[in-house]
Amino acid sequence: MELEQAKGKNWVATLMLCWALGMYGGHRFYTGKSNSAWAMVALTILGITAPISAIWALVDGFTIALGKYKHADGSELYERINWLGYVYITLMVLAIILMLLYGLMIIGMIGAMIAGTASGSF
Repeated sequence: MELEQAKGKNWVATLMLCWALGMYGGHRFYTGKSNSAWAMVALTILGITAPISAIWALVDGFTIALGKYKHADGSELYERINWLGYVYITLMVLAIILMLLYGLMIIGMIGAMIAGTASGSF
């Protein structure tokens, strides 16, 4: 490894921080983007704005996985593993699909309860 790479930030570490602490801006703190990381922390702690932080972390995760994310000084992350990025994207897309299906199931159950209550069979 060259000395210049040793000064940079690791791609796998950035991706894992995004996965584990993305809503709190862990990956942004790691890569020197502390102002936007603090914004993510504030959005998450406020609670009602946490979905904004979650979407922001998801987009950051995709950009990290695709190798488009850069350090605050403009340098690229080193030791990128292409297949790991594609696995990450696949898992995140599957998680989104499962969450949407779960939400539809909950809405269906609520609708069935309301319909059962309205017909008096409860």
